[in-house]
Amino acid sequence: MKKQYIKYILEVLFFGVLVAIDLGTKTLVFDLFENEPYFDILDKIFAIHLAYNTGASFSILSGQITILTVLPMIAIVGIIALLVIRPNTPKNLRIGAIMIAAGALGNLVDRLAFGYVRDFIDYVFLDTFFGIDFAIGNVADLFLLMGVIMLIVYIIFEFKDEDFYSKKKLAMIQAQEVKEELYAKDAPQDGE
Repeated sequence: MKKQYIKYILEVLFFGVLVAIDLGTKTLVFDLFENEPYFDILDKIFAIHLAYNTGASFSILSGQITILTVLPMIAIVGIIALLVIRPNTPKNLRIGAIMIAAGALGNLVDRLAFGYVRDFIDYVFLDTFFGIDFAIGNVADLFLLMGVIMLIVYIIFEFKDEDFYSKKKLAMIQAQEVKEELYAKDAPQDGE
């Protein structure tokens, strides 16, 4: 039980560090580049471009503050509930879920504090090499993306139904398997 609490404490710290990194980078970049809202970091590769996003990714639902506030709150509460209720979920699933919750909270804090999300990462290389005029993002968006990728990898390569069974159900399944093995050993073999 003590080990479980340590795991929860480490996960809460990880979550807090991710949110702090996101909010810290937003504050730092917007303070440093306030008078120069566009700054090339690597020519035609990467730039700082201050943007005030009143929508979600790619500015969808722009101005829909209620939806953009309630949905992330529901997602964050749902993720936290999953992690608490199912403490034995696989590590990669837990890390991905924490990254998604941290990214959602970072952008939610901005939305509640300012009425918009502070974006600043301009992926200029996508336009330079592929002709794609991509959205401007922030560190929270990167956490969301990495979390979703981790969940997809988990679903494709690691998912097992048992990951979501209760301890009681797992014990019942294991007992049944032991019972079947014993029965198979005691059962008369063909030709006996």
